Amino acid sequence: MEVKSKIIGIDAGSVTVSVVEMDPDGNILDYKYVYHQGKPAAVLRDLLMEIDYTNVVGVARTSSVPDIYNGSVDFDITISIIKGVKFFYNDFRSILNVGGEKFSLIEFDEDGNYTNMKSNTSCAAGTGGFLDQQAKRLNLSDSAELSAKAMANTGDIPKIASRCSVF
Repeated sequence: MEVKSKIIGIDAGSVTVSVVEMDPDGNILDYKYVYHQGKPAAVLRDLLMEIDYTNVVGVARTSSVPDIYNGSVDFDITISIIKGVKFFYNDFRSILNVGGEKFSLIEFDEDGNYTNMKSNTSCAAGTGGFLDQQAKRLNLSDSAELSAKAMANTGDIPKIASRCSVF
């Protein structure tokens, strides 16, 4: 079996580290998504040690990744998100990005051209880290289970305070 060349992609956020191995055509060969518990560089080192570097032709990382890997190409996180969505989807008008600290809305016109981005400031209410914490407080496994319960709600929509929340 012929071993294809591959590219390593790395992202580190305020809560998780992600590493993906993909071929030059964009097919995902393997990926890891790990909560770093406040130690992104250590978790990234461990994940990078698990990779077979045979046939790796490039390494790309978002600008938020700890600077422990020499020779990689850095990409702006927002541009990386936009490029990823455009790769997988043809027809969209907006992207909601829920991170550990930030929640952003990226908007596009009818032709798919970027028009605007709105993001919360220092308050993290409604973001991934906050939602994970609230899920644990409710004895749920994670924010995905919290989301499933919210989507299954048939009653009135709960009212929330607008102060310190995500638009």
